[in-house]
Amino acid sequence: MLLQATDAAAELPGGYGLALLQALLALGAVCVLAWAVLRWAAQRGLGGASSAQRIKVLERVPLDARRTMWLVEVGGRVLLVGGSDGGAMTLLTEVDADALPPVPPKASFADVLRRAPSAPKE
Repeated sequence: MLLQATDAAAELPGGYGLALLQALLALGAVCVLAWAVLRWAAQRGLGGASSAQRIKVLERVPLDARRTMWLVEVGGRVLLVGGSDGGAMTLLTEVDADALPPVPPKASFADVLRRAPSAPKE
């Protein structure tokens, strides 16, 4: 019995190393093909957000597990919209776009680490 299993493994041309190499090459080919197809589709405006959007979500603020507020720009108007888990959305008010404070720039991860308190030295 043991001799038969050893003979079957010896008959593999290249063994498991070749099978692993073939699998990695196939995976690489699939990844390159997927990248090419997605890039081609994006250039033709398929499957993603186009640059000519009429509605932009400027900000989303979850109030609790069931309620959220959105600041939305539609056709040059800025609207404050509230929503709940039931799917009901309500226009709360129209906001003057000039009255909105500027959006602060997002801090990079390095900036956050610099501001973090250092560990106490013993």
